[in-house]
Amino acid sequence: MKSPFHYEPNIISNPFTHYGTWTPDGWRVHEKRWATTKAVELFLSGDGKRTRFELSADFVEDVHDKADPHTDGGIYPSEPHVEYPVGRPRWAISHTFLAYPFADKTLYEMEYVYDRVQRTLDTFFREHVVCEEAVTDHRDGMTVRVKHTPISRVIVGNKAYPHCNSAVRGVWASPEKRAPNFHTRERLMRLPSANAVYIRAPHTPVVQCFGLWKAEPSDSPVTNRDALIAAGIPLDAPSISSLGYGYRNSFSKFYNANLDLIAERDVVVHPASLERLRACKGVPFREHAVGYAAWQKWDHDFQVGGVPGCYCNRFDFNGNGLVDAEDEETLRRHIGNRYRVNYYTGAYYGWNWLSVGVCLNLEMQSEPVICQWLQGAGYDAETGTIRLFETPGPNQKIFVEYHYDKPAATGRDNIRIVLRQAAE
Repeated sequence: MKSPFHYEPNIISNPFTHYGTWTPDGWRVHEKRWATTKAVELFLSGDGKRTRFELSADFVEDVHDKADPHTDGGIYPSEPHVEYPVGRPRWAISHTFLAYPFADKTLYEMEYVYDRVQRTLDTFFREHVVCEEAVTDHRDGMTVRVKHTPISRVIVGNKAYPHCNSAVRGVWASPEKRAPNFHTRERLMRLPSANAVYIRAPHTPVVQCFGLWKAEPSDSPVTNRDALIAAGIPLDAPSISSLGYGYRNSFSKFYNANLDLIAERDVVVHPASLERLRACKGVPFREHAVGYAAWQKWDHDFQVGGVPGCYCNRFDFNGNGLVDAEDEETLRRHIGNRYRVNYYTGAYYGWNWLSVGVCLNLEMQSEPVICQWLQGAGYDAETGTIRLFETPGPNQKIFVEYHYDKPAATGRDNIRIVLRQAAE
């Protein structure tokens, strides 16, 4: 069976007519084929060990169906949807992870890969360890080994890759996770974008992205922190400069359609932002109660946040998974200030790339971008060995946050699969 997919070195096909996702092999692309599909429901039973399952029905993988509730209004193809355990959907539709504190596409978007020809499904169910006590190695203290393996790695484009991503969030000296984080270091660089959406990060794996700002001719080629702050880039609270921008609509030859671009270079933090923050203050991040998963509806407007009773990552300035009094005070200090627009918020990142939430320009051209992200020191997934940039010393007690891949627990019909078939 001939595959409908091919690989491209960059975005060279119109995203309105082609679907593409960045992988270590290049852009995995197929021409969008619009059709009506129907859902077929299957149940699988875990045994605590098994990670490969046979699927008893055929299904489509390259068809786009706007009526499929798991395709972001037809942006993503209608492929298998996996729910484990039954009743606990990962998200309503794929872009829900844009509302996560860590929007790592390669960690959260899929927990499985499938083979349509062989009708098999390989699972990688992510298990989050919030805080595990461990000890640095006895030699130089520059590594630590965790209890559970394998540590999660990259899944993208229906393939699992042996690359590190944001699965390891950090290693700290205390369970309160106070700085320093021995596993990460901040990177602040001026980089050329690969196109109008993606930027390749030279220092990997990416553990978190904070901000992406268009570089100006007046900016120094050297990313001096004080100079960037003076130029209107709020490095202490990057998402402050993603609040309140407007759009302008213009025609793109590349897309052969009109696009919304950010209308202004700068934003002024408005007092109304405080009311939006207070609408979600005190609500902790919960995986199934943010973004589109919370509302069961595909609507870009939800990305702006401030919806009552729901966590919003734009206002979580201290990154603790809760919009709290400290975040409100941070926002209050910035009211009335003018900042350069942050293009990152509302986007996601991967193991070696960053992306913007709104296209940098109309024609998919490269532009210089000021990038702020966290780099991890990396890990050996199979042995559970995590590397450190700094250490408290050998044989020292530390605390680790990470994700690992766990087989489905023993249970009858505890994995629900929804396959899509072409409607007759």
